Amino acid sequence: MTATPEPPPEGWTLPEAAAALFPGAWSAAWFPDDVTAARAVPGIQPAPSPWSQVPVDIIDTVAAAVLARGAIPAGLETVVAACRAYEAETAQRIAAALVRRAEQRAALPGSLAARLAGGAFKARGISPRNPLQPVDIPALAWGAAEIALGWEEATVRRGSKPYSSHISPPPAPGSVTLPGGITLRGVRVFAASPRVASPAEAPAVMPEMPAAPAPAPADNTSVISGRSGFVGRPTSQQLIEVEHTRRLASGEAKEKITHEAEYLSAWLATTHPDWPKATAKTIANNIGTAHRRGLQSRPK
Repeated sequence: MTATPEPPPEGWTLPEAAAALFPGAWSAAWFPDDVTAARAVPGIQPAPSPWSQVPVDIIDTVAAAVLARGAIPAGLETVVAACRAYEAETAQRIAAALVRRAEQRAALPGSLAARLAGGAFKARGISPRNPLQPVDIPALAWGAAEIALGWEEATVRRGSKPYSSHISPPPAPGSVTLPGGITLRGVRVFAASPRVASPAEAPAVMPEMPAAPAPAPADNTSVISGRSGFVGRPTSQQLIEVEHTRRLASGEAKEKITHEAEYLSAWLATTHPDWPKATAKTIANNIGTAHRRGLQSRPK
C-alpha cells in the first residue's frame, strides 16, 4: 500500500497538493494543447516509428503522399501505408488523451476538496481585504468551495442591458472561493499533525492551524448535508467557524468578541434551527484566538 504523501513544513500550494495526491490525474489534466508537444508525450507515439526507416532522399515524397492521401508513387506503397497507419494511430491517441484531460480537469477540484475535507490536512489562504493575516479554512467549507488549479478559462458575463457583456478573468491558480463569495489566494496545505522536523528543516515559526474537526458519529451514521455536500454530520461549532471565517474575511465581524459571539449564537438559531444551540459564552471561548488574529490584521 502506497503511503500518503506529506506536505513539507512550508506546505503545498493547491496545484502542488493536487499533483502530489493525484499524480495520474494531474498528469492527464496537463496534457499539452500543442500538437508537436503532444507527440512528445510518452505513450502517444507507438515505437518504433516507420518514419525512422524512410531514406532521407525520399522523405519529402513519402510525407507528401501520406498527407495528401492521394496517389502513391510506385514502389512506395508499403512505406506510405505504414506511415499513414502510424499517423492515424497517433492522432487517435492524442484525441483520447484530450478526452481524459477534460475528464480529469472536471474531476480534480472535487477530488482535492474531498481529500482536504477528510481531516488529514489543514489549509489557509490570504484574503485581499486583509492581506497580512492568513485565514484558516475549516474542513466543513471544502464541500462548497471552488478550487482553481490553473486551467480555468475566462468567462463571459452578461450585463444588465440588452446585448451587453464583459469578460471576467480566470481565477488565480491556487485560489479558492468559499461559501459567501469570499476568495482566498495563495492557499497553502499543511499536514494536520506536522511531523517533527530536524533543526535544519524547522521553520522559525510553525503555521498556527485550527483544531481538527469533530469525528463522525461512532455508529457510522451518514447524513449528507444539502449545503456542504459532505458525508457525515458536521457539528454546530463547525457551522459557526465557517460563518465566523467568512465574516472575518469580509470585514463584517464585530470588534468585541462578546458582540460577535452573540451575533453567531443568534445566527445559528435562526439559520440552522434544527441544530444544537450554542450560547454566546461558549462561542466566545471557541473563536477567541481566530477573532483576535482577524481583528489585528484589519487596516487601521
